[in-house]
Amino acid sequence: MKVGDAHCHVNPVKGLGPRELAKRFKKANGWFIGLVNLLSWSYDVTAIKPEDYRKVYDITLKSAELIREEGIKVAIILGPHPAEFTTLVEKGVKPEEAYNIMVRAYEIAALYISEGKASGLGEVGRPHWPVSHGVLNWCNRILDRVLELASDLDCIVHLHLEETREETIEDIHSRVKKYRARKVILHHIKSRYVRKAFEKGLYASVPARSRDLIEALKHGSSFVIESDYLDDPKRPGAVVAPWSIYRTFKRLIDGGYLSEAEAERILVDNIKTLYDLE
Repeated sequence: MKVGDAHCHVNPVKGLGPRELAKRFKKANGWFIGLVNLLSWSYDVTAIKPEDYRKVYDITLKSAELIREEGIKVAIILGPHPAEFTTLVEKGVKPEEAYNIMVRAYEIAALYISEGKASGLGEVGRPHWPVSHGVLNWCNRILDRVLELASDLDCIVHLHLEETREETIEDIHSRVKKYRARKVILHHIKSRYVRKAFEKGLYASVPARSRDLIEALKHGSSFVIESDYLDDPKRPGAVVAPWSIYRTFKRLIDGGYLSEAEAERILVDNIKTLYDLE
């Protein structure tokens, strides 16, 4: 049973780093990682203008290179997290200026994709913590622009959103339809919405925890899984260690929650479809 992780982070500055993560993951039958850059400050990067995000992106590209050297396939996802926008505003940057910084940073990420250096954009979207209505509107404007870029590039987008609700799915579906983005993944989706996301043409990424997977499997196997591993020494287990995924799926197979064929569909086939892999 091979293991594909659709959404993972690594921190070569403060954490285990890419090579050690890859070695541990490969020992646990890992074959693929969707590598998403962390927040700028996670790498001790001060990002106050769009060009500063090149440092974040280049750190991620170098990490991917080291992971690949250990025999793991990697797709690179680049772009500022919604927390980057809210933090700029909290520091006194005018929302319109912060919006322009975020959009330009995503346009720079789009250049990496057009040059074949990366595979997708994200994680973009809305905060999962309380913010003002005004901040939420600006975040939605950033999201819309990124969906437009993704449509032009025909690339994947990872969305960071509030806790999943029916209206969340409907809202994202309408935005995706408007901008004709082809592959939009709902990162850290609530398991009970897997089928609804699939029916709306969206991709669902479920945290690789037993309770989340058991609930998701009630709604079929049309989803991928993610560790959302943060590689943060202050939070060593957050969210899921990629090398624990194999054990989790083995327990679920042994417990009769899914078959080996269903596990292969989730951990291999769906990943290949999502990321256009051979």
